[in-house]
Amino acid sequence: MGSTAIISFEEFQINAARGELTRNGRVVAVEPQVFDLISYLVSHPGTVISRDELIAHVWAGRIVSDSAISTRINAARTALGDDGQAQKLIRTIPRRGFRFEGTIRDAATSSTLAMAEKPAVAVLPFENISGDPEQTYFSDGMTDDVITELSRYDELFVIARHSSFAFRASTLTAGDLARKLGVRYIVEGSVRRSGKRIRVTAHLIDAIGGNDIWSERFDRDIRDIFEVQDEITSVIVNTLVGAIERQHRRTSLLKSGEAVNAYDHFLRALDLNYRMEPDKARAARTEAEKALECDPRFARAHALVAWTHISEASNAWAEDTREALDRAKISGLAGVSTNAREPFAHAVLGWVYMWSDKAFERGLEEQRRAVEANPGNAQFRSMLAFSMTYAGRSAEALTALDEAMQLNPYYPELFHVFYGRALFNLRRYDEAMPRLERIRSSQPFHANALAHVAACYAALGRLEEARETVAEVRRASAGYTLSHARKYVAYADPAEKDHFLKNLARAGLAG
Repeated sequence: MGSTAIISFEEFQINAARGELTRNGRVVAVEPQVFDLISYLVSHPGTVISRDELIAHVWAGRIVSDSAISTRINAARTALGDDGQAQKLIRTIPRRGFRFEGTIRDAATSSTLAMAEKPAVAVLPFENISGDPEQTYFSDGMTDDVITELSRYDELFVIARHSSFAFRASTLTAGDLARKLGVRYIVEGSVRRSGKRIRVTAHLIDAIGGNDIWSERFDRDIRDIFEVQDEITSVIVNTLVGAIERQHRRTSLLKSGEAVNAYDHFLRALDLNYRMEPDKARAARTEAEKALECDPRFARAHALVAWTHISEASNAWAEDTREALDRAKISGLAGVSTNAREPFAHAVLGWVYMWSDKAFERGLEEQRRAVEANPGNAQFRSMLAFSMTYAGRSAEALTALDEAMQLNPYYPELFHVFYGRALFNLRRYDEAMPRLERIRSSQPFHANALAHVAACYAALGRLEEARETVAEVRRASAGYTLSHARKYVAYADPAEKDHFLKNLARAGLAG
């Protein structure tokens, strides 16, 4: 299909890289060979394509009968809502071949827009450098796994395997490959297996920007080869997603106003939201709402609006905490109703149910749905663990966090908050304190987290430090009082809540 990754015609769109035919946005099920046949005809509109040419490009030169070609032509017509009598899109030219009759719409523009909406990435076949051709199955298996797991992330546009593998051992530059595949990011790697050791390297390249973003080497003993493959794949994928998101966020911040799209606004909102400051939470919500102005059905943007309201409620930044929780619920439900398959929306809705309704089991169920939809995603596992620390399941939370940190060795600072809170609930104060204390410098406006630091100091009998931290809580949020914590902090276990509140009072928090 040449260098154009997406071609639109009539109500159809062909995405060559993903091997996908859609009609009015819905995927049309077609066999791979029928898809290739449609793609080749569509990429040569108005041109008569002979049977020999079709055999050369669709059947790779293999000998096929006229009846086999006719069968595939009929299947192609059926997929396009055409038939042998109307021949509206695929016309038979007697004794010469076939001609595509449809009108192509903005082929180049569609490809550019697809790249602009989401980060587009192609994973090239990992190179087998073991010196043993038999090991190619392992390097190909590693590539397949990375593609499969990356494809679970709805925020990415991942090129299909058959398109990536078509460029095995290609001598093209990363920039040329990116243009041919219609992507910005290229992942490449290598596998060396020697005796009972295996080394996997992976690189992420911004082919448009012309720079390497991330590279890593993994050395492992081979105990169970499939276990090692799963472990390395999980780390690679979580790291790749984080690196791509950070790079794309930096790129979006450089765009002029008229070039900013829904996904750019969402990335800006996400960055602001993670800073855990009242002004930043409001700015994050503004950006997420701008994303929804561009695309009202952007489920992740709805969910992020809900998250900002939860942040305001849990930290007493909102003028009216109950109103903030009600607004969080409206946006959280909008996220899952807009796209019931979006795991991020379910993960955030889980928090909404816990903080707004104190519906802990319902909240955990929503977050389990997110993990089930993308089991290798460290973020969803950490969000579930965060909820477990409030749902009376702190021991389980530690296990879930350990798993999430193994999946993503570059985990964010909030993981320490989640971990410290679970240890505090389990009365393991000495272990909790080094984790919780980090928040004082990294997120000085995170009032609810600082309150747990103060409570932990009090539980350790370090009352002077507890009182100092309470002063930091009040500077972070004048509204975070003992009565606010009693009314709104979402503890399912009354004994755990009482433990938290008594230590907060001992630390000197009043009101």
